[in-house]
Amino acid sequence: MRIFLRPITEKDTVNIVKWRNSDKVRSHCMTKAPITEESHLKFFKEYVLTGKYKQFIVERIEEETGLVSYPIATVYLKDLDRENKRCELCIFTSNDVEWDAEGQSIAIKMLLEKAFDEYGMHKVFSYVFYKHSDEVELLKSAGFSVETIFKEEALNEDGEFEDIVRLSIFKQ
Repeated sequence: MRIFLRPITEKDTVNIVKWRNSDKVRSHCMTKAPITEESHLKFFKEYVLTGKYKQFIVERIEEETGLVSYPIATVYLKDLDRENKRCELCIFTSNDVEWDAEGQSIAIKMLLEKAFDEYGMHKVFSYVFYKHSDEVELLKSAGFSVETIFKEEALNEDGEFEDIVRLSIFKQ
């Protein structure tokens, strides 16, 4: 699978809202409230355009022609702490069949390369609901290690508290 990461634009709002509001994505997020096009555009202006978040659209590259064919997901680095050289890595799950473990793994590695080489980070961390063991394993396969487990840290989609795993990776 070949993919490309490109910075999001305002034109990506429709896809971001669609992906973020799907039950599958919301079940992985700490904040469960749906978003609107208006709230996303506000977020885009306050966080993406200011550089607090580095958000990218994952685009599938057609194997035979090498042309970008369509967007399949979004990934981002958030809360870039340039003083302490650390940030959080986040990926959206997606209903797109092309957004599988292979594509996610490639996107994580590409995003880590950006974090370490382009943005000068020393440490990248990620939070995952403990119950999503496949996500934990995906991050581990990219070189992340479990730092800690936060007991009953966040509410799930049923309003019950769940454990959260914090994983991290350091620049080599």
